[in-house]
Amino acid sequence: MQLVYVVDPIADDGIILLKEKGFDVFCLPKSKSVAESLESIVPAKVTAIIIRATKITPSELESFPNLKIIARHGVGIDNLPLDYIKKNKIRLTYTPGLNAMSVAELALTLMLDLLKKIPVNRKDNFYDGELLAGKTIGLIGYGKIAQKLSLVLRPFGVDLLVYNHRPKQLTYGTQVGLDEIAKNSDIISLHIPATPGTNRIIDKSFFNKMKPNAFLINTARGALVDSDSLYSALTEHKIAGAALDVLDSGEFHSSEEFQTLKNLILTPHIGASSLEVLQQSSLRCAKEILLFKNGEPPIQSYF
Repeated sequence: MQLVYVVDPIADDGIILLKEKGFDVFCLPKSKSVAESLESIVPAKVTAIIIRATKITPSELESFPNLKIIARHGVGIDNLPLDYIKKNKIRLTYTPGLNAMSVAELALTLMLDLLKKIPVNRKDNFYDGELLAGKTIGLIGYGKIAQKLSLVLRPFGVDLLVYNHRPKQLTYGTQVGLDEIAKNSDIISLHIPATPGTNRIIDKSFFNKMKPNAFLINTARGALVDSDSLYSALTEHKIAGAALDVLDSGEFHSSEEFQTLKNLILTPHIGASSLEVLQQSSLRCAKEILLFKNGEPPIQSYF
């Protein structure tokens, strides 16, 4: 019997479907590594892997000689060894769009939390908030998440600026360059993938162009932001604050140091963690594996 290896916890819906269709399913315990789990299974039976954000290496994938498909539960693929996957002709699927509204809602929530100073406002420590209405919002990237965010922002009457690496038809707003985003936005929200070309796209130079009363939102990938430059921008009040659902430690400043900052909101990568999205994504990964088994094309192949 074929075995599906589930690297990260997923909703039961997909697991139940796979078992109903005759697959065995192994869910990697949080306390174990891939190498440690090999004693509990027959690696040669593994034909499919479901993975979320955990980084997996070529040597770990080599443990499964009959691996045919990897179903990425989510959008980003920077945790996967793409060259190895291509070389070994392993089908790679992912689930773009399923998490779009969930992440968009989080980005909106973080904007409002910053503006209303939710993390620091107390009866004995009171701060006046700001309106979102009328603000200039800069979106860096205009994929499915940013498009959903633009829709939920529209009723607030914001001015929308969009940077994208190629021209896009906007629902509303104006497509501009990165410099215009930095200089003119009251709130900047990141919605691009992590690639060699976007690594640390938000750096010291970018922060120096931002308004001192502006905010940065990152619900995309930690690698997009030079963390040390962000720490300096926050502590030296070059910007008013930031809200991050993702954070990479810098060379000089650890994630623990960021947690002490009062003008920063940190959430533990919860953008896609809505029950409805988790159920849909779990089922989608299971369906992709079933399609492969039946010799049918994928719903959404990465390449």
